[in-house]
Amino acid sequence: MTQLRVHAPAETSNHLSQLRKLADLGVAADHNEPFGDQTWVELRAGRAWLVSTGEPKFTGAAAIVIPEHPDHPVVVELLVAPEDRGNGLGHQLVKAIKEILAQHAAEQQTVTAWSHGDHPAARLLATKAGLEPVRVLYRMALEIDRESFGDAIIPQGYSIRTFVPGEDDAAWLQLNATAFADHPEQGQLTQADLEARKTETWFDPQGFFIAEDAQGIPVGFHWTKTPVGSAAGEVYVVGVHPETQGTGLGKALTLHGMNHLASSGLEKIVLYVDDENRPAVNLYTSLGFGVENTDVMFSSRS
Repeated sequence: MTQLRVHAPAETSNHLSQLRKLADLGVAADHNEPFGDQTWVELRAGRAWLVSTGEPKFTGAAAIVIPEHPDHPVVVELLVAPEDRGNGLGHQLVKAIKEILAQHAAEQQTVTAWSHGDHPAARLLATKAGLEPVRVLYRMALEIDRESFGDAIIPQGYSIRTFVPGEDDAAWLQLNATAFADHPEQGQLTQADLEARKTETWFDPQGFFIAEDAQGIPVGFHWTKTPVGSAAGEVYVVGVHPETQGTGLGKALTLHGMNHLASSGLEKIVLYVDDENRPAVNLYTSLGFGVENTDVMFSSRS
């Protein structure tokens, strides 16, 4: 049996280069990032457990984020190297995850796990672990075949500018929390989370757009993301204040950011959206996006 190593949160930052190499193998084979942005933030900050197999080269790994507040769900993400699949490593990792949760999670704390790409093997693991599918996230994509996707018609009384790091942080965090009050992850971002993203190589304030009302108050935003070396740019997050919904501001912000990405020499634009967010899915479909991938969240509480 392959030896498993459990790395406590204080130790995980020492193994991130190994985990990144494993993740890159997963991306090459599955065309999906196996670990989400927030998971990397938690790992770097020493707030997540890590279970690994293989040394010095990881053949499998699982990241486990256990929030201190018992009402906030545990998040689990797992990857087995493509060449090592089918040998039971996934089951061994799940067993180790259960042991960590039994010792460190609250008794009734909900456990969630992502399957990026909805792979049959991941679905089987989740089912055997007693988890059920509760959320579907689409990755939609659009090939860039023009310099512009059309004029971003900004509703009267609003204007769009770029984000100013430091000066806009507090107002943006408040707007983000309001716009995503019902969102299980996005609406809970903190200053520390924002600071962590500012240190990422892909962070560029020139691709982070803020919509203001006539009083200069931020009421919407479109944060784009282009990973270094990638041919695809991302509609990372689009949000508007609830009071502006129905004005066309969200579409204007979306087009504004898309045009920015189109002028950056990229090949396509991608985005992620919940399947139940039909207004957003319909908007992106009307702009030419199509579903190219599906992520599924499994949960211990259906």
